[in-house]
Amino acid sequence: MSGSLERALAATVAERRFLWDGVGNTIFTQLRNVGRELKVKKLFAKFEGGNPTGTQKDRVAYQQVYDAFQRGFETIAIGTCGNYGTAIANAAYQNGLKSKVYIPKDYHTRRVEELAHLDAEVIWVEGKYEDAVARASAEARANGWYDSNPGEHSAPLGMRAYAEIAREIYRSMRRVPETVSVPVGNGTTLAGIFAGFKELKAQGRTAELPRMVAGSSHRGNPIIASFKAGRDKVEDLRPEELHETAINEPLVNYHSFDGQIALDALRESGGFAEYASDRNMVNYARMIREQEGINVLPASTSGLRALVKTLEAHADLADGDHVVILTGRRC
Repeated sequence: MSGSLERALAATVAERRFLWDGVGNTIFTQLRNVGRELKVKKLFAKFEGGNPTGTQKDRVAYQQVYDAFQRGFETIAIGTCGNYGTAIANAAYQNGLKSKVYIPKDYHTRRVEELAHLDAEVIWVEGKYEDAVARASAEARANGWYDSNPGEHSAPLGMRAYAEIAREIYRSMRRVPETVSVPVGNGTTLAGIFAGFKELKAQGRTAELPRMVAGSSHRGNPIIASFKAGRDKVEDLRPEELHETAINEPLVNYHSFDGQIALDALRESGGFAEYASDRNMVNYARMIREQEGINVLPASTSGLRALVKTLEAHADLADGDHVVILTGRRC
């Protein structure tokens, strides 16, 4: 290769710009009609459906892919139930990286066609979500790919990404709400949002912290189970006890990878945790669509269901501002 051609190619690489594709700054709105129906006076939604693939997962996916991009990786691997894999695949596709998406073969995700359009390679895995994560991580290590799977190595990026949701809520409200309710699987979103509010307080911009409320599928999440059992440490569930459905798959796991920091956030904030049934989630999603015109993923309403159950048991909190995190549904 001639010296001039080598210099030209080096300049082309140096001039590459990472495309963030409109992540964040999502809609914040009051759910007046749903609030009246559910007897929650001041109910607000942070609707993450405005992100590129419709969920808050885009926030951390772009952080992960940017990290891979900066470090010179060409391929990124992820184990997923569907949503996070699609977010990773989209961020990778937009920025010229390849993606390997590992999905449990018996899961019901509707996003496989979308993954194909994003040039992702889908690898079907025997077992559950945790098995997909384990295989994706192992093959990333073996092949020199970027490992975007949950765990200690990726938790700081996730916390940073989701902390921005807290800052956006504060910018919208100019105050700290009484509660922030979050659907939980691994627990990273809830932990990151609470960390964001703690940063605001440490900076002297707020004097208070919200109570965090966690919602997940009935008997399908170790964070909720450990909280309700009064434990200080998250204990895994037994895999054979789980029952994945087309509704609850984004939530269900027997091991929450960031479960301990989420449980710690619940304890520190004086928060609450409750379960939601598939029927609850479908009904709440229908209510939000019909009364507010917002099309949400049913699983994301588990936080709303947890809030309603919390306020039924703690009427003294009812007059406060209550924020729920909702994600979009791609039909």
